[in-house]
Amino acid sequence: MKKLLLPTLIVAMGFGGAYAGSKVSKAMPTYHIEEGQCVEVQQECNEAPGVICTLNDDGVTQLYKFKLNETTCSTALSRSN
Repeated sequence: MKKLLLPTLIVAMGFGGAYAGSKVSKAMPTYHIEEGQCVEVQQECNEAPGVICTLNDDGVTQLYKFKLNETTCSTALSRSN
């Protein structure tokens, strides 16, 4: 019984740490089109369906997940709650 207890506790702590770490909110790299160029910004958005994620500075400029090339952004994002 004692031989099983320590490994079980270690695994449980590992799962707890992984769960807690996954809940930390970080801004993902997002992109928007500015003067014909796809430009990176750091802002919290998500991929779930919902209200379109826009640039905090102006509230109008739509944000995207990917930069396909210098002039094209792809995959619209939604606002994070």
